[in-house]
Amino acid sequence: MVTRGAKSHMIFTLLIALIAILLLVGGQTLLKVGLNDIGGVSLFDGDPLGSLLRLFRTPWIILGFACYGVSAVLWLDVLSKLDFSMAFPMVSLTYVFSLVIGRLIFHETVGLDRILGVLLILSGLFFVVRSGR
Repeated sequence: MVTRGAKSHMIFTLLIALIAILLLVGGQTLLKVGLNDIGGVSLFDGDPLGSLLRLFRTPWIILGFACYGVSAVLWLDVLSKLDFSMAFPMVSLTYVFSLVIGRLIFHETVGLDRILGVLLILSGLFFVVRSGR
């Protein structure tokens, strides 16, 4: 039987996981915005050093990496409290959020195949989280 305290601890850990995942997606979004601002980057032809310097002078890129850093620290807390086989599949929520952000912010076309794929991911995640009860 799960005690009330254990249940609230699990909910808090899942909330921290969600925040870490949102920061991960936010970081990716900021990186994409920054790359769009500077016209992309090519590290394997032309001037790779110049490309790197341009990246690290772009505020959106810097903020994106900062989001990654905070996300990683929060994720350490999640990994220390949940089974790996439960925690790591939760990262699949990034697919859901990236689909929404791609559509709303970057005006990408989101077809039925992508939507069905995300629904399959969500159904799998449901069973993984449910198994942790």
